[in-house]
Amino acid sequence: MKKQFFKNRRAKYGGISVLLTVLLLVCVLLANTLFGTLAARYGWAADMHPAQTFPVGEKSAALVKAALDAAGVTEGAKVQLHFCDSPENLEAGTYSSYVYTTAKEFAGRDERIEIVYHDILHDPGSVAGYLTSTVIDSETGTATEQEITLQTTSVIITFGTYHRAYSIREFFQWEGSDSSTPTAYAGERKLAAGILRATAPNAPVACLTNNHGEVFYDTEVLYLLDDAGYRLDFVDLTKSVIPEECSLLVCFNPNNDLAEKSAVSAISEKEILDSFLSVPGRALLVFLESRTPNLKNLDAYLSEWGIAPCYASGETADYRYMIRDDMSSLTSDGYTIPGKKNQNGLAGEVTKGVSQTPVFPGASGFRVASGFVPAADGAYEKGNRRVTALYESGSGAVAWANGKAVDADPVGLMAYSEQTLEGGVSRVAVVFSVNFATREWLQPTAYGNGDLLLRLTEKMNGNTTVAGIPAAAFPSSVMHGLSRAERIGWTAALILLPVVVVTSIAVPVLLRRKHD
Repeated sequence: MKKQFFKNRRAKYGGISVLLTVLLLVCVLLANTLFGTLAARYGWAADMHPAQTFPVGEKSAALVKAALDAAGVTEGAKVQLHFCDSPENLEAGTYSSYVYTTAKEFAGRDERIEIVYHDILHDPGSVAGYLTSTVIDSETGTATEQEITLQTTSVIITFGTYHRAYSIREFFQWEGSDSSTPTAYAGERKLAAGILRATAPNAPVACLTNNHGEVFYDTEVLYLLDDAGYRLDFVDLTKSVIPEECSLLVCFNPNNDLAEKSAVSAISEKEILDSFLSVPGRALLVFLESRTPNLKNLDAYLSEWGIAPCYASGETADYRYMIRDDMSSLTSDGYTIPGKKNQNGLAGEVTKGVSQTPVFPGASGFRVASGFVPAADGAYEKGNRRVTALYESGSGAVAWANGKAVDADPVGLMAYSEQTLEGGVSRVAVVFSVNFATREWLQPTAYGNGDLLLRLTEKMNGNTTVAGIPAAAFPSSVMHGLSRAERIGWTAALILLPVVVVTSIAVPVLLRRKHD
């Protein structure tokens, strides 16, 4: 039998082919293992990505020009971009070269911007006037003047008596707060925001409330408000008066309710908010989520603005909606859902230009409060107030509460309400997802979260921001923005594709051999 096998020409050639294939695979695996070991031992590495360039866009240039014009900047009193090293070292730096190139392009486009160089290693006295800077405190959410340590990679923006120092990390987006791997370059937006802030000495103030057990999962939303041009402060509504210059009040992830008048306290936060929002141009921004406790006073106040948070009644308590969409979710648990954009009337005005879809992790929801009736612009109105949903859950989303599916109708995920006053309007907006404003979802350019919040602040306070200037992503193995349904589809396609290709080649060959 063995001799017959080797006399069979087809069997012999087939056996040799299989043997050669196995030997080739073994050689490839051994070579790969050997090379990997040597590369790890001796640090062999080569960046095969093409060199990336990040030219300054027309939007950035126009924003900066308008800011310089509005501030009356002249060639005799320029905005200065200070670098703490020589041009040669900046160009050779791993990350500083990106920022330096962008700064040179801004300066090349407008003669009222000047680049200044310092050698802080040999002449530290040249930056002695800039050893304090605005620093965002991650615990309180405030922006205060603090002593800082400048590095050779630091960048300082000055105009008149104003100065602000930036670390090199602020011009990039990173995989994590302590990561050394950047995921995107945000230098164009950061430099533009820095110039806008330097030329606006009367920048609007955003006050963050701190007397409701507010919890920040990270500080990314604070940096976004900073990029939006706000000076940051905090306020305890039960102990302090809201500063007169405050135009935006932010209540981020509250866990305690609004204070109300009682036998032991004369404080009513509802009255404080009513007084604050009775002035045109002021706004309140609230972030809630499915885990937010039942805050009956805050919920009642928001309902007066047409924003009624959704609850399901239980035997012993009411439970906030948890919005779940198994097929559209970006996470396997079904609770990280994309928002469906409302492009009608008032909502379309606010969301205009937001091209990427925002994502709402751990979202709760709202419906328009009773008593509000449809208006001509797609909103709902009652008295001098009108409300709309900027984004809603999709048709496949289901609301869960207390471990049960309770509602299959779409709900609002982001609310926007206006109050018409003599001389203008005041506004209230509610985002029904706290994680919406965390680093994981604000930073990636694949999602619209960051751009949407910047545009929302523009609408709420009328200030010009760097909305629409995205960060430029570096090549990455991470795939953003794929829903569960899309991941299933791609997986199925990648499984079936090799089968289809092999079958389409093998069948004709087998048929031909059979006929031969």
